[in-house]
Amino acid sequence: MEYWKATLEDIGILARLRVDMLCELNNYSDSLKSLIRGNTETYMINGLRDGSLICWVASESGRITAMGCVNFFSLPPNDWCPNGKTAYIGNMYTLPAFRGQGLGSGILERLIGEAKARDCQRILLHTSDMGRPLYEKHGFQAAPTAMALFPFGIIPSD
Repeated sequence: MEYWKATLEDIGILARLRVDMLCELNNYSDSLKSLIRGNTETYMINGLRDGSLICWVASESGRITAMGCVNFFSLPPNDWCPNGKTAYIGNMYTLPAFRGQGLGSGILERLIGEAKARDCQRILLHTSDMGRPLYEKHGFQAAPTAMALFPFGIIPSD
């Protein structure tokens, strides 16, 4: 297995894999899948170009089999994050045929390393039930104070 930081040339594949990930949890129409894929490509291109996004991939024989991304931003400093530097890990996905081989851990460790290299004092993420053991294994804990508002009524399914 080989790991590398994704480049602009990888964006089309990464956007498709992200839609595949979302479709494992949701039954999206073709039009919504197309919209999400196009918007994901734009989001990733912009993030890679401005440095606010880093994606790591795993591949076998040149075929991307797993991915994960980390975004960087700042929130107001507080007592548990004095510098405010924050990372958000998302888009963690492994093709079903390659699960259980440690690819998610390999990518997650690299993403955490990227966040530490930028002195991020908090790393946030959302998880599915399937992903929870991976993150717990790497020290992530549930945050009892987190809440969300969906002002346009688009609410994620459980």
